[in-house]
Order: sequence, then C-alpha cells, then structure tokens
Amino acid sequence: MLKHFALWLFFGSAACVAAILFVPQGRLACSEPYLHETSPDGRWTLTLCSRPLLFAMPGGGGDAPGWIVLRDVDGAIRGVSDLSMLQMYGGAAPGTPLIWGPRRVVKPMVLELPIRSASSPFRQWLDDRIWRWRALLGLTPTDDDLH
Repeated sequence: MLKHFALWLFFGSAACVAAILFVPQGRLACSEPYLHETSPDGRWTLTLCSRPLLFAMPGGGGDAPGWIVLRDVDGAIRGVSDLSMLQMYGGAAPGTPLIWGPRRVVKPMVLELPIRSASSPFRQWLDDRIWRWRALLGLTPTDDDLH
C-alpha cells in the first residue's frame, strides 16, 4: 500500500513540475495588442489583448473579451486581469488616466494590479509561469470585481 502511495506521489509531483515548466503561451501571446502603455519610469508595460470570440457581429470587435497583461522590463508577466469587453477599458471611466503608483497600477473600475519586482531570476520565471496558468484556468482578477 505504501509503495503505491509513493509511486502516485512521485508521478503526481513530476506531472506538476512538467506542467509548470511547459506552460502554454496561451492567449497571453498577443501579436496585435489593442493597447500598449508604458510606465513613466519605463520599467513596466501594460498590454491589452483581445480573446477570440466564436461569433461576433460585424463591427463588434470592441465587444470581445480581453486580457490586460502587466509585464516587467524583461518581458516577464507580473500580473493579468480579465476584461469582460475591450471597450470597457476606455468606456468605464472615460478620460481617466492609468495611474502608475509605487506599489500598484490602477485604472478606476477596470484594473488594479500590484507592482512587485521579482527577488531573483528564478522567482521572475516562476511567477511568469504561475500567471500564465492562472489566466488559462480563469483564476485572474476581473473588471467585474471592481464594480
């Protein structure tokens, strides 16, 4: 009995490590961003990318859901937020600028993500993978959380 448990534990751990190492790029790889903003100090970027819809009416591109992806200067993902419709980024708080604070980036009623530098290259790599999995599994904060 103990031998079977040890085997399950070993293979389960190996599967978890493989999942973290070979995390898919998924929909966070955006070749044509809807919007791209850089922090005033140039250390952070925020990219807004659409997610594909199975069906959309002509001219309804702004109705598509999207991701808001925060990346550090090295391009590693440091945060992801889910956006119900791309047009919400500009429409929820028209004229409200993106606020880059020392500890978080905020767009009222749309986005609030912490800004944290990685303590080491390994931590940067690991956090990048974890954010990718969170986005893939739907475990990211949403704009609905801020309404």
